[in-house]
Amino acid sequence: MNRKLFFPVLAIMIVILACSVQINTTDPPPTSITNTSISPEITIITEIPDLPALPPPPPPPSVPELSLDSLRNAIYDISDFTGTPRTITLVNGGYASGSDPASADFLTAFLGELVAFGDLNYDGVNDAAVLLGINTGGTGTFTYVAAVLNIGGAPVHAASVFIDDRPVIGSLSITSGEILSDNTIHGPDDPMCCPSFQTQQGFRLYGSHLVLTRRTTWFGGTQRAININFPADLANLSYPFTVTGSVTVGPFENTLAYSVYSPDNTLITNGSVMTDSPDAGLPGNFSLPVNLSMAGVYGLVRIEFKELSMADGSVLTLDSVLVNLQ
Repeated sequence: MNRKLFFPVLAIMIVILACSVQINTTDPPPTSITNTSISPEITIITEIPDLPALPPPPPPPSVPELSLDSLRNAIYDISDFTGTPRTITLVNGGYASGSDPASADFLTAFLGELVAFGDLNYDGVNDAAVLLGINTGGTGTFTYVAAVLNIGGAPVHAASVFIDDRPVIGSLSITSGEILSDNTIHGPDDPMCCPSFQTQQGFRLYGSHLVLTRRTTWFGGTQRAININFPADLANLSYPFTVTGSVTVGPFENTLAYSVYSPDNTLITNGSVMTDSPDAGLPGNFSLPVNLSMAGVYGLVRIEFKELSMADGSVLTLDSVLVNLQ
């Protein structure tokens, strides 16, 4: 190329390139895009708006309390008394089958005056304990303590335990899931008309059974009792621990029997423990180390101590504690 033409052309090209760079550098910087149309049919949203807060769930419906009227008109299972499956429906607190007391099918039943309310199965709903008397035409009136669960506001008879023929029931209450009653029942030498043997008893519900969990008796005005001092009822515990307690009257040969039951009332282990009563008939103390971790026993475990009669093996006194092993 002619040198006279080369330099003017080079100068023109430099000017064009400079103009191109100037145009690019004056473009505004890109900004964030929150809503960019790609086509008339598609829109990309990169910012999600806040959703409204969900309302809190409604509280669970409350379960109606059992009423005295519902208990007086409930269905009760008396199979323990009859020895064969049988239920009866009370009407205004009473029931009658047959009109002739001498007939084989005659049976009357009635609800006693004492009624207690409280939670028996630890579901946070009040249940009930009632007295059910049964007569088959003779002079005897066989009295049961009946546990009645509150199922959706309706009474459902769960279990009963026999107290005595014509006992005197002084009180009935429910504390920490345990039915407690003060009873005067027949002692070995009492005529059927006149019970004189004073007892305090406690029962807990395990499935379809009311299990004896406490018994204090009085002989000749002297209280005979076992008292568990530690742990407290329904305490939360972990292994190992030691149960301690006392007796108001030293047992025969200073020996108490103990048993440990699983949450479904299955016997896990039992044995004997000595008291330190210095002489026969004097108070004393006892202790029992407990560690069932190797057996995997956890949950609501019942530990009971009892004094047995040397004459017939019956329970003279008993105390138990229900603990939650974690």
